[in-house]
Amino acid sequence: MQLTKEQRIFIVVNFLDSNSIQHVQELFHECFPERNSPSKVTIWKNIRKYKTEGTSLNLNKGRSGRKSTERAPENVEIVHQALLANPDISSRKNGLDKSKSTFNRIVKLELKWHPYKMHVRHKLLDTDLPRRLNFAQWFLQKNDRFIEDIMIGDEAAFHLNGKINSHNVRRYAPKNNPPHFNYDVEISREKVSIWMGLCGNGCLLGPFFTTTI
Repeated sequence: MQLTKEQRIFIVVNFLDSNSIQHVQELFHECFPERNSPSKVTIWKNIRKYKTEGTSLNLNKGRSGRKSTERAPENVEIVHQALLANPDISSRKNGLDKSKSTFNRIVKLELKWHPYKMHVRHKLLDTDLPRRLNFAQWFLQKNDRFIEDIMIGDEAAFHLNGKINSHNVRRYAPKNNPPHFNYDVEISREKVSIWMGLCGNGCLLGPFFTTTI
């Protein structure tokens, strides 16, 4: 939300009076409790504009900013077709001669699509499914105290042979309609693992480090 004319004048007047950005923030909060105090960067930009142009007001209001040709219908359709052909397209290297910011604006504001993160799952074998079913049936036969006596363990594995970085992999799809985007991997033997356990009484075991090559 942009600062109003009254708020811009308030910032300049009080800064010139106190020469303290922190003091301006405190006074701003008292005078305009309905909105957050502006950041130090925002205050300084208003002061610098006042010193260089003689005013901190937005004189270009209503006619500033680039034209909306970047989000013209034909450009939106180009991006839409590109996403349909390749939903894994990179916003930075989109191959459409469009900047990352333009591409993202079209995707989010015009098409209402969202870049979903890929989930990495442990690859299941055919023999894993009956094992899971047998375990679930065995567990349901236990009494309530059995759960309190269970020790739950977890580990983090650092692979030595390199694996896909799911943080940098996205697939575009319409918002609130995430795709089935998974990557099945086999457990690698080359890794360093860290294990910790949590007992039913709240005690922690570990951490323990193991190396598998």
